[in-house]
Amino acid sequence: MKLLKHVVRSMDQNVYIYFDENTKEGVIIDPGAQAAAIAEIIYKNGVYVKAILLTHGHGDHIGAVEALKVKYNVPVGAHRWEVPVLADEGLNLSGMVGESTSMALDLTFEDGDEFKFDNCTLKVIHTPGHTQGGVCYYDAENKVLFSGDTLFYGSVGRTDFPNPPVKDGIGYPSYENTDRLLGSIQTKLYTLPDETKVYPGHGQQSSIGFEKKFNPFVKG
Repeated sequence: MKLLKHVVRSMDQNVYIYFDENTKEGVIIDPGAQAAAIAEIIYKNGVYVKAILLTHGHGDHIGAVEALKVKYNVPVGAHRWEVPVLADEGLNLSGMVGESTSMALDLTFEDGDEFKFDNCTLKVIHTPGHTQGGVCYYDAENKVLFSGDTLFYGSVGRTDFPNPPVKDGIGYPSYENTDRLLGSIQTKLYTLPDETKVYPGHGQQSSIGFEKKFNPFVKG
């Protein structure tokens, strides 16, 4: 597998293109903006895009979704709890980071679901905290984790953004909280192998082993 990264400098958002080096089939993860620049990378590397996967629905990670979806005629997937976030420009905060936008999903995930393309399987790990429907995508074979805004190098995601109520019998508050975020990291991410490479939504890459040892917010 090969990983390419494009950084959108407005908020240093990381856009990932993850693909099989032999067949060139791959996915785009969190295309926050600059669709033309992302498409140029895809073209230069001959990638056949199979889907756009979102770790969560905030505006700094979705700005180029619609343009790339139309260009490649591919589905867009995220956790089902992000549906109301993506549909509401107030909740997805897109107006704060650029042009206001709203969208619907083609694929909705649950915790433990898998998205497969070619020889790669990405497991969906639900990590509520930054948003209710925040997820990470994990390639167990290659020990690669796309952590979105859940886990950063030496840090964790913010927990003070508004969230819609989840109507499935679980009474989550209108705002996420730090305990839920740290619990997601501790119980779902820190159980992965230490050598797992972590590719976050902002900033530099890390590893699970490094974060367990040195992250000041949550130790392993």
